[in-house]
Amino acid sequence: MHLARFFFNWIPIFLLINPSADAHLFRVVIDPGHGGADEGAVFQSGKYRITEKMITLKLAHQVAHQLQSKGYWVKLTRASDQEISLKQRTAIANRIQADAFISIHMNSTDGRNLTNTQGNAQGIETYILNNTTDASSRRLAHLENSMISPSDSNSPEQKDVALILKDLRLDANLLDSKRLACHIQEKLVAATSQRRAASKRDRGVKQALFHVLLGADMPSVLVEAGFLNNTQDRIFVLSARGQLLISHSITQAVDDFRNQKETRQKSVTWNKCKVH
Repeated sequence: MHLARFFFNWIPIFLLINPSADAHLFRVVIDPGHGGADEGAVFQSGKYRITEKMITLKLAHQVAHQLQSKGYWVKLTRASDQEISLKQRTAIANRIQADAFISIHMNSTDGRNLTNTQGNAQGIETYILNNTTDASSRRLAHLENSMISPSDSNSPEQKDVALILKDLRLDANLLDSKRLACHIQEKLVAATSQRRAASKRDRGVKQALFHVLLGADMPSVLVEAGFLNNTQDRIFVLSARGQLLISHSITQAVDDFRNQKETRQKSVTWNKCKVH
């Protein structure tokens, strides 16, 4: 019995459950932003150096642990400080037919290499893929075309069909991506506001053409869990309490997203969550 417990605790969290073992398990892929040579945003003050890639990894492990403890099937796109391409991240989620994809990041206002200056911006932003305007559709098509290998033997007509099918998948997941983003934004703002006004912390649900969301065939969001060059945000996300609150909030949001039924009252709630 003790040996079994030891073996269970030793297995990496993303290998705990075989996805083929239970088709009814809700599968969540957590993506810690950046990794390896790609450090993301870096805050440095003297010898004090904090990288986005390490914060996102800690948060991702916490979220994965909490979700798994509630019975979710969870996989991390990276479980350590390793570099992994944006295309590989969503490919992992697609391969296991995940039900949700959540990419975790830290925000910044002064570029990627930050000094000890205090940024005024603070708070939470949650993003979905921008696929709602003509300009966005053109950019999406351009990006999709750029990913096609020159050695691809498919005809132009076949490539056009593939792009159309990708657009249809994105459109089909758009509402659910918005629902997931709204749940995460609401929970994170409530958990991180404390005595500060929630309106100052709530930077809204937004849309942008993030590469990491581009290939996902399921509801997908990107979370900016605070500003690395804002003192309050940085202290909060580096603290054990802050990491626990953030991971608990994301877990609660996934719970709500999974369990929410299509009702008129719920639809009104979703409609109040505007995407900017």
